[in-house]
Amino acid sequence: MREGLKKHFVSDKYYKRLDICLSEHFDISRSFSSNITKDGCVYLNSNKVKKPSVSVEEGDILDVYFPEKNEKIKLDPVKLDLRIVYENEWYAVVDKPAGIAVHPSESNNEVTLVNALLYSLDSVAREGGEDIRPGIVHRLDKETSGLLIVAKTVDSKKKLQNLFRSRKISKKYICICAGKPIENIYEIENMVGRHPVVRYKMAVLKEGGRFSKSRMRVIDRFDTAFKAEVEIFTGRTHQIRVHMAYLGFPVIGDSMYGGKKAAGYPIGRQALHSFSLSFVCPFEKRKVYFEAELPADMEKLLNMLADGKE
Repeated sequence: MREGLKKHFVSDKYYKRLDICLSEHFDISRSFSSNITKDGCVYLNSNKVKKPSVSVEEGDILDVYFPEKNEKIKLDPVKLDLRIVYENEWYAVVDKPAGIAVHPSESNNEVTLVNALLYSLDSVAREGGEDIRPGIVHRLDKETSGLLIVAKTVDSKKKLQNLFRSRKISKKYICICAGKPIENIYEIENMVGRHPVVRYKMAVLKEGGRFSKSRMRVIDRFDTAFKAEVEIFTGRTHQIRVHMAYLGFPVIGDSMYGGKKAAGYPIGRQALHSFSLSFVCPFEKRKVYFEAELPADMEKLLNMLADGKE
């Protein structure tokens, strides 16, 4: 039997590849999923598998043994094509591309946004030598693009985190969703927490969870999809993706919450972009506003929808 931290789960849907299944379920990179499979750390229906390309059926039982990490995560500066929207002595606002995690973890030690920040900024807030999230005030999902605030000093990090905790930072997103909403504006207030069965997912709960609030406004409509602006008033994990799926209008490209309704469109990730941040700067005592243009893959999708080529 393998040594390491064992994690057991039952697949809730069909996956073409095992490494995709593990990556989605545990929020780890596909390369890490592939490596632990090749190392014999994955059992499918009690049988060891070493091929990351094997398919996973709905109801299949998987046991994954995550190797213990003895080496400390190294944070080396890495040059990436990173757009810095604004920078002063206290913080920077960056436009994170899709496909890059915000910070490393024990299961994902690939190049992250943090590596790019260490290269591109003259200083990043770091609380101790083992801090693997230097400067990170809030985060976006790996496949979500858009604006992030990065603290440059420890003091500014604490003040900016307090703004988020007290809900004094306005955060707006653009998403492209499947469906035909009747109304133009929807306000969603409910409790969101871990899915009672599929623990890597979040869900709207009748009991437990944490209060969650979003407001969605339809901007443009197409035959079977629409473009929307979503403002979030709380910062729950996967909040917009969960809320849109709950309304019956999943974010296009969202393989975790969207199902078949959100699949089949020419985009390789969830069509979700953090386009706007505004707040009263605690250092300069003035209101600031930042905006990021839609990335090329979402613009391409919108153009296709507008042309009626769904």
